Amino acid sequence: MRKLRVAFRIIVLATCLPAFLSAQGGPAGDPAFKEQFERGGKALKEGKYKDAIDALKKADKLSNNSCGECYLLLAVAYYHSGELGQCEENCDKAAATASDDLMRAQAHNLKGNAFFSAAGTDGKKMKASEGEFRSAVQLDPKNAVFHLSLAKALLRQSKDNDAKPELETFLGLNADEELARQARLILADPRRGREEFSPGFEISTLQGQRVSLKQLAGRIVIMDFWATWCPPCRASVPELKELTKRYPTEKLILISVSADKDDEAWREFVAKKNMDWAQYRDADHKVLNAFSIHSFPTYLVIDGDGIIKERFTGMNPQESIVHRLKAMLAQMPQLEGEGHK
Repeated sequence: MRKLRVAFRIIVLATCLPAFLSAQGGPAGDPAFKEQFERGGKALKEGKYKDAIDALKKADKLSNNSCGECYLLLAVAYYHSGELGQCEENCDKAAATASDDLMRAQAHNLKGNAFFSAAGTDGKKMKASEGEFRSAVQLDPKNAVFHLSLAKALLRQSKDNDAKPELETFLGLNADEELARQARLILADPRRGREEFSPGFEISTLQGQRVSLKQLAGRIVIMDFWATWCPPCRASVPELKELTKRYPTEKLILISVSADKDDEAWREFVAKKNMDWAQYRDADHKVLNAFSIHSFPTYLVIDGDGIIKERFTGMNPQESIVHRLKAMLAQMPQLEGEGHK
């Protein structure tokens, strides 16, 4: 799976979805179009991207391939599915058929995010990402997220002086509180803008504890995204249990986030396996979507500053989870001298 490195957590659904769920882009009064469009929007909000793509394609066909809203939401679905080429293609179609500058701006911003996610060390793609974000800002200069998107592309190219006014503009436009906190940290130290920040989260664990990223500041956090129906996830439990014994909880915490729909099955499995660390069932997939988790198991290592340092996906039969994580954790100064139990 392609590793995505981003300076800020991208709010794709938040910026695109609400404005268009009431769209009337199909034939006037066509109940078939309305049914498919609404089905696609509902599936998209629930993180069922394959279903969303299927329904939105049908809606677009019913509109004689002229539904800009359909193309934009298709681009969102493809983005979250990791199909960035399809995302870019649908962004172009959305911009071409858009009914107003707002939709065109959304399409440019999303295409910029697709380029950004695929860029890695490719300077040309990062420059293309910057260009798309600039187009979005020009079309809708009062949208805070567009300025933030442009700033992250500039920071990735070490254009810190150009990024600074974009971050300041972002902060002056009623910015999201968590993103605003990150922006201020980056203004103080632009180097942080070239890192991937963890999205803020607050959960209530199976053990009844309230846990938030903010309260865990200074500690290493390992996020374990799993499900009881995932064989590799079940197989990893003994190693995860071993990991919790290697490091003191005041320095490292393991949080397991389950994608299970069946609450009873999840509770029974956790109890049977004596998984006595922080457990949370993400019933509405809010946390999974925030971290862009698309496959299981996925493990994230977050440092004490809230920066995602590593992302491991799947099982490697040649190398255990603990071995893979141990090599990563050994490089983190917060854990110096630990992990030898």
